[in-house]
Amino acid sequence: MANPQHTIVLEGLESDGRSGYTIDATGDIEMVDGQLNGVDVSRDSDAPVSGSTQRGTVWQGADGYRVYGAIKSIDIENPDHVQLSVDEMAGGPDPEGCQATVRMDSVDFVDGQGVGEGALELTIRADLQGEQSAETPGTIRLPTGGSKNLGTSIESIEVPRGGSEPKTLMTKVTEHDEGVGRDWFTGSDDFGQQPTDIVLECDEPKTISVDVPISSDRDNPGKVRVNYRIGDLSR
Repeated sequence: MANPQHTIVLEGLESDGRSGYTIDATGDIEMVDGQLNGVDVSRDSDAPVSGSTQRGTVWQGADGYRVYGAIKSIDIENPDHVQLSVDEMAGGPDPEGCQATVRMDSVDFVDGQGVGEGALELTIRADLQGEQSAETPGTIRLPTGGSKNLGTSIESIEVPRGGSEPKTLMTKVTEHDEGVGRDWFTGSDDFGQQPTDIVLECDEPKTISVDVPISSDRDNPGKVRVNYRIGDLSR
């Protein structure tokens, strides 16, 4: 087997917390038992010996991996519980190209009209032109004036080094109006969507923020900001 190109460490931050995760790469992913990047990591007894996709759960300790290829995506179920570190191994990046990834990182409360109980219940979907779509798992509870980590990868695309791939990213938000706790938008579910032009390159990753207005059938519209991380996320 060739030398690994990257290492990944996922550390649990809360003593009573847990988070599932999925790692997808272009080559084999090997779980490590011992020390990795100065962190004590342990290998699960039922972890696959190899494979380009690894699924696991991190509790109070840490999980670590060596990746033999490019990292396509890392999806974390509960980003608030996990400290993620990704390092490039000696030898540098692939001179021919990279896997440029679009990842939905977080959502921020921007605006809401009226007085309510302090949170929006949201589902967020991202459509990447000509590629995959992804939706946040379950419903997100977003407090007034607050933020929520997402960690949902949309798609990874092979981009030649020095080249670029322009795409249109459509962000769609649904504010659910069922039961107690729906604040500014009452009545039926409310919707908003916003297209954004992005360019995928092999440069340092960058953050793109998309403000999505949410309509309302009661004349009290609101707005949320969805933040994406795009580029070669293995850097």
